[in-house]
Amino acid sequence: MRKTFITWLLVFMTIAFVCAFLVSYYIQSGQAHRNAEQLIYLKITDVIEQISINNKNLTDIRQESDANALAKARAFAVLLEINPALVGDYAELERIRILLDVDELHISDGQGILISGTVKDYYGYDFASDKQSAAFLPAIINKQFELAQDPQPKGINGEMFQYVGVARKDADGFVQIGYKPEKLANAMKVASIENLAPGFRVGNSGSVLIVLESGVIVSAVDKNYLGKTVDEYCNGYELKGNSGSFIKKSSDGESLIAYKKAGEYIIIGNLPSDEMYLSRNSTTTALIMFNILLFVVIFFLVARLVQLVVIDGIFKVNKSLAEITKGNLDEKVEVNTSEEFQSLSTGINGMVEALKEAIKEAAARIDDELSFARAIQLSTLPCHFPAFPNRADFDIFADMHPAREVGGDFYDFFLIGENKLAVIIADVSGKGIPAALFMMISKTLIKDLALTGITPAEVFTKANNSLCENNDTMMFVTAFMGLLDCKSGKLSYVNAGHNPPLIKKAAGGTERLPVKPGLVLAGMEDFKYVEQEIILAPGDVLFMYTDGVTEACNQALELYSDNRLLDELNSDALEARSTAADIIEYVLQTVMNFADGAEQADDITMLALEYKG
Repeated sequence: MRKTFITWLLVFMTIAFVCAFLVSYYIQSGQAHRNAEQLIYLKITDVIEQISINNKNLTDIRQESDANALAKARAFAVLLEINPALVGDYAELERIRILLDVDELHISDGQGILISGTVKDYYGYDFASDKQSAAFLPAIINKQFELAQDPQPKGINGEMFQYVGVARKDADGFVQIGYKPEKLANAMKVASIENLAPGFRVGNSGSVLIVLESGVIVSAVDKNYLGKTVDEYCNGYELKGNSGSFIKKSSDGESLIAYKKAGEYIIIGNLPSDEMYLSRNSTTTALIMFNILLFVVIFFLVARLVQLVVIDGIFKVNKSLAEITKGNLDEKVEVNTSEEFQSLSTGINGMVEALKEAIKEAAARIDDELSFARAIQLSTLPCHFPAFPNRADFDIFADMHPAREVGGDFYDFFLIGENKLAVIIADVSGKGIPAALFMMISKTLIKDLALTGITPAEVFTKANNSLCENNDTMMFVTAFMGLLDCKSGKLSYVNAGHNPPLIKKAAGGTERLPVKPGLVLAGMEDFKYVEQEIILAPGDVLFMYTDGVTEACNQALELYSDNRLLDELNSDALEARSTAADIIEYVLQTVMNFADGAEQADDITMLALEYKG
């Protein structure tokens, strides 16, 4: 009977093991595919955003370049009106060309013939003889005519050159300037679609391609694909709809391909299957080893139980096991009625001791990992002070004390250009590792957006939309951002549901910054944040904080409160403290004194910025 029981037990456990493995393998494969597809789409979205940014930057630079060139052409026309003798005066025209910082000056008569300028080889040229130059002929009859042509390759080396012209004021005809639009040419080179794809990677070994609507590849990491068709790359797979994905098989192996159409382009991303299923394969290997070990242990224990025939022994064993499962790991199993029970008792007691050691080691390992995570988190915050030792126009200091090993508060400050200082403070909902991870994402996103030069309101609007995407955990961030013009003292700021900062006035007294509350970040998509402004006087101090300061509790469960913070900043004891660091150290000490040993319930974060002018 014992052999029959063991045989059937072996059969059932083997079937269960195989089924569990197959289900787990299928689930992990599907999850790996979805994660890889999402990763590719995120990278495609980054490419689309970069294309949009490049196009906008190129348009802005072109408008600025054309405006400057037209202004120089108008100035040349005015000089010619004031001094008509300039026509034919090569030396004076050359002096004006240098003054206007252009490469060529041309003057035409009422017939569209070039009669004077700084390039003598062009004298007598008929502007009607070429389509490009003929575009300026309407200026002969239209005194309001102005034209800035598109830059064109010129010369043997194909260097970009641009002509701009306006109607003459002194006579019929027009004046024209020619110059090398170096800034525009550089911008066109940077914005080139061909150079865009190599800058984006998918994972470690994946990449993106940019394809025209016609199906021609115009940008790729592998230059061999440039100029080829998308059908050649996709092995004949037809890209249907605005987006989709499929598995591509080639001599190099399988790859996951995902695509998305954006205007005149189709953005394609790929990730090799080896990398896509890397996590699944490693997890599967570990799962097989663990399940085999678990199978052997369970089978051995169940087989040993078959030999138990003494009810009293079973009862004692079950009673001791019940205590152990309740968490009493000091319980000892002492059943000595037979050799089998003695062996079982010893095995259970040994397992409990090993479990106690494992729990102790796991707890120590978790503590070490949390300490390491804390160090990593704090290292992402500016922590070297003075932060800007060469700047005398402001003084800044910040500090954070997480309630746990890692926290959800963060602060940041950085220069945008030479004279714009961004300051940010935020508080993520929740505590511990989830809040810390969301904090890292939010901090990086806000800083990256701010460094593009957009306004604080635009930074929060775009950050909010990005954080709302795939926010299944329903976490959110309260945040405040200020942008200080270090020359004028103007502070532009925007608030997303955060505590209003305080201003300690140089003239005396402390007051709350007038702040419109705004919705928390990651709360609702497409929310438009409102930007406000204030002028800081030299000596004013902007004090930013999270609710861990005002909601700190003492032993009697009383709150530190907003009013107490306001009173402490107005206290005589603080008047002698002159630096931002002194202010934060003083406020932190008052909070610690108030708490009087009570456990810290929330992260405490503060940032002080003194504008010196």
